[in-house]
Amino acid sequence: MPAQRRKAANADSQGPAKRTTRSSSKAIAETNNAAGSKTKRSESIPIEVGEGPISLVIDHETVKAPIACHSYTSRLKHVSESKPPTLIFTHGAGGTLSAPAMVNFCKGYSISNDVLAFQGSANLKARVKGFKACSSHLFVGREELVFGGRSMGARAAVMAGSDLVASKRDQPGVSLILVSYPLQSPKSDIRDQILLDLPSSARVLFIIGDRDAMCPLELLNAARKNMAASSKLVVVRGADHGMHIKPPSKEMEIGERTGRIAAAWTNHELDNHDEILKIDE
Repeated sequence: MPAQRRKAANADSQGPAKRTTRSSSKAIAETNNAAGSKTKRSESIPIEVGEGPISLVIDHETVKAPIACHSYTSRLKHVSESKPPTLIFTHGAGGTLSAPAMVNFCKGYSISNDVLAFQGSANLKARVKGFKACSSHLFVGREELVFGGRSMGARAAVMAGSDLVASKRDQPGVSLILVSYPLQSPKSDIRDQILLDLPSSARVLFIIGDRDAMCPLELLNAARKNMAASSKLVVVRGADHGMHIKPPSKEMEIGERTGRIAAAWTNHELDNHDEILKIDE
């Protein structure tokens, strides 16, 4: 089925805007000026450092304008010689990097693994290019790919992962973390074809709220049975499409828990059985 653009009403909840310092405004302006060059390189410019993530912009020849990013660095030292690959993650159609669901998930994930979260538009093709630009910046000399996103960002992650695997015949595969995947459009179209087209070398983790009207669990499980890629499902009880739950005081805790579970899955530290997260656990 042709992809349908999701309305902003179904998008991520907007969180408080991240403050931009004078130095960060200058860096963004300088990068925007450089974006017009015909010989753009893959480069990043750090613009703010604090207790939270580092804010930066990435410029690459595949995108028209520099991409704003939040870089979350793991605080753990890994025993193995090779550090887990960085997760490239993005928000839903109407969301931002500061949306609570984004921040909570990334905080939990980055306890053990690095995350590069990037800001994108509501244009699906442009968001796919954002993944490619970020991967070109991060994965120089690396073969491992871990893409993920919320809602429309999850669709873009699947498309970008499929494209990159297809372009590199020696690519061992891609791991995809799909939070609130919008399987059913507002017009009731089923968006499962890109999932069915994933190669058997791909690994997929679905994180879905059991009250998510855009991803009914019975439809998702039917699609999973027909996928060539292996998949695991984490169900968050009481959560809707925006990962909102009651009481709201539990949202941060549950959001961070899903991030920690996703990181463990990325590192092959979970079994293949599906899981159900209860709010009162």
